[in-house]
Amino acid sequence: MRSLLFVFALCAAFVNTTSQGRAAAFGSSIMNATNVRLQFFNGTSWVDATNTQATLAASVITSQSSATLGGTTQASGIVSGSWNAPQSFVTSTGMSIPAEGGALPLTAIGPSSTNSFARGDTQGTGTTIINGSIGTATLAELNDLAGVSGLANGNVGGTSIFTVNINQAGQYRLAFTGNLAMQTTGIGQASNEFRVQINQGAVSIDYAPSQLNRSISGSDLVNVSTNFVSTTANLAAGSLTTFTITQNSTVSASVIPEPSSIAIFGLMSAGSLMAWRRRRASERKSLEI
Repeated sequence: MRSLLFVFALCAAFVNTTSQGRAAAFGSSIMNATNVRLQFFNGTSWVDATNTQATLAASVITSQSSATLGGTTQASGIVSGSWNAPQSFVTSTGMSIPAEGGALPLTAIGPSSTNSFARGDTQGTGTTIINGSIGTATLAELNDLAGVSGLANGNVGGTSIFTVNINQAGQYRLAFTGNLAMQTTGIGQASNEFRVQINQGAVSIDYAPSQLNRSISGSDLVNVSTNFVSTTANLAAGSLTTFTITQNSTVSASVIPEPSSIAIFGLMSAGSLMAWRRRRASERKSLEI
């Protein structure tokens, strides 16, 4: 009996230690792509394409955002025709909902020692890659304090598909400025995906720069700010061509079942085994007498 009481006391102490010791998590992934535009090689240099080289036939722009914290989810769904998806925001500590970005670039709230939250937002400007430029941004962020249990995440994404009629055959590419900021602490995880696809008949280009396609976890920090140009595509005149821009940012902190549950089972099993062995030893000793 004393052995069992001792085991239960150990279990209670261990539960208290593990429940207080779980680390908080922070994750942030912000991607801003600005001045996205179609370029044409005129024989001597690359220039921004005008209606002489290509004309926009159609554009389809969609975006979405969601945030989950402790089993509660808020999602904007998929918004078509605009890069601006309503911000998704969940908190368990009553903090005020931050204002939407409204314009590029999006900015982070940052780590907090008093507030738990998950956040997702997308933003964008412009609707054409010809005779102009577009800007796109995705932000996913969470701050999961030790008191929050369950899955915490933020997921945001956007896709822009531009259908273009090529008027002048030649070499084309997409150019843009990419700014990526990622940070994680504790058990936080963050990832970002940015890719450009160019398709015209048999011509298929998939450009995904490694600097903008990253995954980090633990205590890590990434900062990228530079100009990018996609792989060059030789396009024929008189054919429709699609330029697809896909952007996604994700953060998460997957809290596994507390180790205390496994520890309790293990300690109780060990305690029961110890008590059984003592009882057997006592019975054997009685028989010997």
